[in-house]
Amino acid sequence: MNKFEDIKNFINNLTPEEIQEGNREQETENKRLYLEFQEAYSKGCCSLCGMKLDYFSPDETCFHWFLKPSGIKKKYFKEYLSEDIGFFKLESYFRWLAHIEKPFRNINDLKSETTESKLLETTIKYKNIEWSLNYGKSDLEGHKNSKNANFPHFHLQMLVDGLPFIRFNDFHIPFSKEDLFNIELLKEENVLFQNSQAPGMTDILENPEMLEKIDEHLTVAENEEDASVHFGTMIKMPEGKTMSGDKIAEIIEESRRTKKTVRHLMKEHFPEANIVSEVTPADGVPEKKKRKKR
Repeated sequence: MNKFEDIKNFINNLTPEEIQEGNREQETENKRLYLEFQEAYSKGCCSLCGMKLDYFSPDETCFHWFLKPSGIKKKYFKEYLSEDIGFFKLESYFRWLAHIEKPFRNINDLKSETTESKLLETTIKYKNIEWSLNYGKSDLEGHKNSKNANFPHFHLQMLVDGLPFIRFNDFHIPFSKEDLFNIELLKEENVLFQNSQAPGMTDILENPEMLEKIDEHLTVAENEEDASVHFGTMIKMPEGKTMSGDKIAEIIEESRRTKKTVRHLMKEHFPEANIVSEVTPADGVPEKKKRKKR
């Protein structure tokens, strides 16, 4: 029996109380690491290496290289990305940066927008930098007829000011053993992976429970560019009842004044109305960047 099967059996034999306690401990550790990251960031430093975020030395590799510190060039990534730097750790690093700037909306991990041939596809934006990570089944298996990619790997694109700094096909970045173990673990029905410290758009739009919680606290954005989601709302009054134009204008004005959504105010003023809303990503959410075949 291999190590993964041992862990799988261990998980399946855990009691609900043990699972709850394990989740609680993991969440506590995640919060601790994120707070360390946040504190270092507030000082302009990297929580991993302790150096300033704009510091660069070819001999001191670090995730903050992806912030394109002064003096760095793509050639320095060749050796760095030939190593198994850790897919899940790197994605979390990008997520945490994006979350500090603008929660949710900077992280497009929507499964509904994922290319059919990809197992994972995420685009994350931070200031003027945009990272896209993805891998498909053939990447996970390794390209058998390739000299440079016949091992499990993922792809990364990095845009700076909308221009490519690293292209998807520049590097085939090896998965670490921990990555491969996590990927196998995620195939199990009773295992749920959550980015609790830096959730993305999928946690708003593709998680009904989370959407309901967030909906209670939604407000109208000051600027359209700052919005995370758009609501398209259809309101139908019961047969024989109507709502006046003056009342609608009054509700719109109240929305502008209080920052409450028109949809919520409609519920308050017309509790008998049937209100149906379609929720979609706002225009400011980064578009998923797709890796195309050569």
